[in-house]
This record gives sequence, structure tokens and C-alpha cells, in this order.
Amino acid sequence: MIRELLRNIFFYTIVLVFQLFVFNQINLLGYITPFLYLIIFIHYKTSYNKTILIFLGFITGIIIDLSLQTYGCHTFATITVCYFRAWIEKYSFGVNSNLPSAMISGTQLINRLTFFGIIVTFHSIIYYSLVFFNIELFWTIVLNIIINSIITFIIIWLISQLISNK
Repeated sequence: MIRELLRNIFFYTIVLVFQLFVFNQINLLGYITPFLYLIIFIHYKTSYNKTILIFLGFITGIIIDLSLQTYGCHTFATITVCYFRAWIEKYSFGVNSNLPSAMISGTQLINRLTFFGIIVTFHSIIYYSLVFFNIELFWTIVLNIIINSIITFIIIWLISQLISNK
């Protein structure tokens, strides 16, 4: 139990450090920043406390908001994703959603792709809607959502494959 807790704290810290010092410095096409920190919420085990997940989303969002000066946009998006994560998991995995680590092993590839994609896209929709918050910029919002979701999805998927192979 202690070993797993320490491993999770180490994973959380490493992901946040990479987000803050590497991925926040990447500006693809001048404005796209991959959200690596979403991997924390994707890999959060269903057997853990959901209140802790929402608190973790709040802390992560605040840290990212303070570093990027985005005034709560990341915090709101991460808390919302954490709140709806159980429903997204049930939609993606169906019967297998009650397994402790359903999205890591024992499920079909399409279920995992769906889960990852919904989490990343849902977060991007909320985040960019708050950042721009102007209906006149609708196509800018859509473009940002599409590009950022694809890039973030690819990065998170590749890292998840590396993690699960170990």
C-alpha cells in the first residue's frame, strides 16, 4: 500500500514537472500547448476515492493555471473532467468499467482509444471555450480544440504505452 502510494506520488510529480518545464514551453503553431497532465486523470484507478480525484484535479489545475496565468481555465476544465470521469469510463468500457484498472489491461483497443479521446477532447472543449469565451471566435475555438486534442492524445497514448509495457 505504501509502495503504491509512493509510486503514485512520484508519477504525479514527474508528470507535473514535465508539464511545467517542458510541455508548457512547447507552442506548436504558436498557440498549441499539449496537456500531458491529463494522463494523471486517465490512469487514476477506479478503486481509489473519487473525492481525492477531484481534489487532485483542483490542485493540478491551480498549479498549471498559476504557471500559465490562465485565470482558472485549467482548474475548471480539470475539475469537470474529474467529476465526469466515472461516466466517461462507463460509456467507454461498459461492463468492464468496475475493474480496478479497466483502461490499462483486459479491454479492447477501441475502448481505451474512446476513453482517452473523450477525456482529452472534453477537457479541450471546456478549456478553450473558457480561454476565448467569445462566440465570434467560434472557428478559432474549434481549430484549437481539434489540433490540441489530436496532439495531446498522441503524446498521452504513446506515454501510456511505454508505461504499460513496463
